[in-house]
Amino acid sequence: MKLFVNDFYLTAAEVNAQEEMPLSRLVTLIIDTATGHANLLGFGYAHMMESNTSWVLSRLSIDIIRMPGVNQSYRLLTWVESVNRIYSERLFELKDTETGETVAWAHTVWMAIDMDSRRPTDLTCHKALVDVINDRPFGGVKGGKLQPVHDGAEGYDYRFKVSDIDVNRHVTTRRYIDLITDLWPLEKYMADRVTRFEIAFKHEARYGQESLTLMEPTAAVEGAYDAEIRVGDTSCALARISFSHRDMSGE
Repeated sequence: MKLFVNDFYLTAAEVNAQEEMPLSRLVTLIIDTATGHANLLGFGYAHMMESNTSWVLSRLSIDIIRMPGVNQSYRLLTWVESVNRIYSERLFELKDTETGETVAWAHTVWMAIDMDSRRPTDLTCHKALVDVINDRPFGGVKGGKLQPVHDGAEGYDYRFKVSDIDVNRHVTTRRYIDLITDLWPLEKYMADRVTRFEIAFKHEARYGQESLTLMEPTAAVEGAYDAEIRVGDTSCALARISFSHRDMSGE
């Protein structure tokens, strides 16, 4: 199965103050859909753990035409675009089920790491992964180079708690995304919407560590901000988030 489809209905319990899917929920759904496809094809979490390896999301970029809204049905499609020794690229298209409209595109880069050495393993040995490479067209933009923020960037401290860690006792992707989106007040999201988000994961953070989340406007890019999450002097994640003004006409 070269194309995997995940249908879902967005309930009121899953949306934010703007009655839209939060960015962290969308990212979680992308990860869950990738996991479902991998499990179906026989190279999911359980299979990888047999060889003491685990999938790790390295990079993510999302182009958002509009965020999914409450009480609506959606379809998330995913496929594997490429595989080499170190990385596998997986693509996504998010569609409104009722209208068939594409509302978002996402590009992800994955590695499989050895659980003891934390080093990448050879992905080309997974024949099932190589066999499902799909040349389906992609309408988004892949991630570019992300920069650390400069001295004087604005931000806040946060100590990672029990609810922030996953089965490997590392901080979840969801928490990273929420830390970044919380850099702006509610008023920002009432006036503006996120149109693009990119993140590159650099180092694993753990329970109990004190983090610093920072942001600054991206040079020469209107409406965009660079963000960084640090633990001490170590950069755990670099990100870029772009906003545009909401259409208040109601159309």
